[in-house]
Amino acid sequence: MRILTLILTLIIVSCNSPKNRVAQESLVNNDSISFFLIENTPDYWEYSKFILKYPESNYFALALERYHKTRIEYYDSIGDMPIIDCFRNCAAIQIKANQQIVYEHELINREDIQDSLFMFFCNENYEEFRPQKKCTEDMYGRPQEISMGHVQLQYINDSSDILQSVVKDIHYSLNSYKNYLSKNWYQKEFAELGKLEKSHLNSLLQNRLILFGWDREYIVPPPPPRPSIHEINGPDTLIIMSEAEWKEFEKDINE
Repeated sequence: MRILTLILTLIIVSCNSPKNRVAQESLVNNDSISFFLIENTPDYWEYSKFILKYPESNYFALALERYHKTRIEYYDSIGDMPIIDCFRNCAAIQIKANQQIVYEHELINREDIQDSLFMFFCNENYEEFRPQKKCTEDMYGRPQEISMGHVQLQYINDSSDILQSVVKDIHYSLNSYKNYLSKNWYQKEFAELGKLEKSHLNSLLQNRLILFGWDREYIVPPPPPRPSIHEINGPDTLIIMSEAEWKEFEKDINE
């Protein structure tokens, strides 16, 4: 009996050794299960959510490929591709062919993406050129506000070695914003929330990434300059023109 007990004890210790625990965890990891659950879905948003949630996954490239494939198939089926321009509610990030990163039409260092996006999502001062906020409810039905911001990421298909790193920065910026909401809504860090509270917050922020892959560099046009408004004496006359046009107009009327 003692020998049998000793053998059972050794088996239990062996199974619970750090080496075996790591082996078991590697067999059943979250991204593998998540990808298995969506790998045949025709919904391209499911791949976008996976890419954003697991930016370091071994399935990243495959999920990206299927995102584009299912997205094209969907819009082919309805006969049109959308013109996506969500204005102030989109943060535009472009990875150029030379691996430089453009954020909102200006070059940015990769290490600054997280902070820039976090400020974009928070928009604490309700700035005009940052995303709007919409009304929602927390887990307990209390009215709350949440950003309507999305990230629109463009990259070159064959030359974007840093794409996965940039998506990881986007992932961490949304995690920071999630923690910010958690403290405002529940007065707790996100890590301290219950399972249902975490799940609710995650569901509100999972569809935030729009991806565009190009075969060659696509130049994003900068926003147009704001026009100057000049009133000209006359019956109910208001002319709107740019500064250059106004100078040309002044030259004409003074000659």
